[in-house]
Amino acid sequence: MIEISGIHKWYKSEQQRHHALKGVGLSIEAGDFVSIVGASGSGKSTLLNILGLLDGFDEGRYFLDGINVSHLKDAQAASIRNKKIGFVFQSYNLLDIKNIRENVEMPLIYQGVSKKDRKRRALELLDIVGLKEHSEYRPNQLSGGQKQRVAIARSIITRPCVIFADEPTGALDSVSTNEIMALFKSLNSMGNTIVMVTHDPEVAEQTKRTIRVSDGLIVPCEQALGKVA
Repeated sequence: MIEISGIHKWYKSEQQRHHALKGVGLSIEAGDFVSIVGASGSGKSTLLNILGLLDGFDEGRYFLDGINVSHLKDAQAASIRNKKIGFVFQSYNLLDIKNIRENVEMPLIYQGVSKKDRKRRALELLDIVGLKEHSEYRPNQLSGGQKQRVAIARSIITRPCVIFADEPTGALDSVSTNEIMALFKSLNSMGNTIVMVTHDPEVAEQTKRTIRVSDGLIVPCEQALGKVA
């Protein structure tokens, strides 16, 4: 599913050159549920952005679902993101001018899916995440946990090969965090591959595998942290 090797990433400014990733390599199989952890500035978010084709890298190779995506032009990267990747962000990234059904539908617009099919698929997913009855609500009428469920529904509407989640529980209370993790585990049990950055060790413990990043490197011993319920 995901195979990267020798990934280096530098950030350059007028004053300095920061080596954010230093020859990183990893493999993630289809159906896995992986958490990426590390201290602030360790490189974990940079790694997730590269895996999600939101950022490029300077050296190395990256294969996603058998496709070499190492050095794509912006338009090529955008096309693959829309077809093969779903995203969930800490800040939800929902549009307040649209209702939640329309928010979930958004990725299908770029795929040219008809309005009728977009609506049908969005309502099916809102039903899965327990929000079908709120389909005409605007995001500002929802709680943080409900907004994140909408974002998760949006992330899977294109049937991506992998879901990338960047601190998806970071802005939530403990009850909402448990609800979101239960939803992720349910989606994973249905075959969805999920890669999640988190600072919360209790969240990481609920994934199948943890990858620890420190000073731009992956700590050699990847530790399995318990089984998904």
